[in-house]
Amino acid sequence: MSAPLQFSGLDRTELPARPLHLAIGMFDGVHLGHQSVIESAIHSARRSGGLAGVLTFWPHPSVLFRPEQPTPQIMPPEMKRRVLGRLGIDFLIEQEFTREFAAIAAADFVPGLRRRLPQLAAVYVGDNWRFGRGRSGDVNFLIASAQPAGLAVFSVPRLSHNGAPISSSRIREMLASGAMAEANALLG
Repeated sequence: MSAPLQFSGLDRTELPARPLHLAIGMFDGVHLGHQSVIESAIHSARRSGGLAGVLTFWPHPSVLFRPEQPTPQIMPPEMKRRVLGRLGIDFLIEQEFTREFAAIAAADFVPGLRRRLPQLAAVYVGDNWRFGRGRSGDVNFLIASAQPAGLAVFSVPRLSHNGAPISSSRIREMLASGAMAEANALLG
């Protein structure tokens, strides 16, 4: 397995003319739920002869909106890149999360992706994913805005462990309380 192509931003992404299957999210910790979203993109890409990739963001949006109390990250960016690469993706786009990026209206998100990634065939997100200015877009809005652009949208249901949803917040709480074995179980 070779290392994925890495790009620092959508505007700097250059990929071969093959169908692109893109998992989108913060993916902090790359926990089992995140892995399920990314693996969906990988499987679809392999079936269609396309490329599977991840669009992730840095820094976490909380750095911009709550600089006095940003959300602590489970993994530093270098570790996240390594873990994502081991999943078997073909490319990784790390989009800087700036005020300008945060100001993109939800209605402009899919057209912007389409302009920057003309071969985009499908996007893959968790079922609780939010996007656009003020987090105004949800999965239903993503599906509605992707359809006219000819994009498929796959919303992957949240996974649970011991009766509770797997989430980065839950893992952070486990790490803070010293529950390393439980956190590791959710991180896979």
